[in-house]
Amino acid sequence: MSLMKIEDMSFAYSAGGRKILEHVNAEFEEGKIYALVGRSGAGKTTLLSLLAALTHPTEGSIYVNDEDIFKGDTYKYRCKDVGIVFQNYNLLPKMNAVENVVLSMDIAGIDLPDKKQRAKDLLISLGIAEYDLDRPVLQLSGGQQQRVAMARAISYEPPIILADEPTGNLDDSTEKDIMAIFEDMAHRAGKCVIIVTHSKQIANMADVKIPIDELNVHIKDNSLAESHPVN
Repeated sequence: MSLMKIEDMSFAYSAGGRKILEHVNAEFEEGKIYALVGRSGAGKTTLLSLLAALTHPTEGSIYVNDEDIFKGDTYKYRCKDVGIVFQNYNLLPKMNAVENVVLSMDIAGIDLPDKKQRAKDLLISLGIAEYDLDRPVLQLSGGQQQRVAMARAISYEPPIILADEPTGNLDDSTEKDIMAIFEDMAHRAGKCVIIVTHSKQIANMADVKIPIDELNVHIKDNSLAESHPVN
């Protein structure tokens, strides 16, 4: 049974404008990693933005647990049901790692007796050394900042994790480490993990690889899809 379902969804940036996504249908289950792959400009990041309810579809619906996310409180949805990992981390630079994660729990309304300890435990479990927890995030390496971003995304236990090119700025070794964390999220914790990636390594490690041109009628009918093969 699917956790998230896209039903006949289309998107254009303006009324009557060219559709970036057209008649997209897809289903996503708990406990699996999905890799969205394809040429640049094909709509992968746009699709992720729609799944995060950061953008509204022009047509069609997205359901989570059979409820249309756009007919409810999308702010609450982002705070409770979905965790987002951005390529550029989007951490608050004046805060340290622990403070970034605690703020995420505060926004989600998590009621814990010691959120700071929860943040520390989570960061350490993701590979942040204890002596780095109180350092400003801009003093951390790219791989460390990505781990902080992942800790922030899962700190309130959302069932869905969305990641946009999460290893795009990292070396091959760190990419493998980050992917191992995503695998743990999906296979051990039962999360639904959806990753937009240009990395063949990440795509091959996913449980399901989805070329965007298999979802998008606009690309299927576009000869550019043939000249720009998916990764």
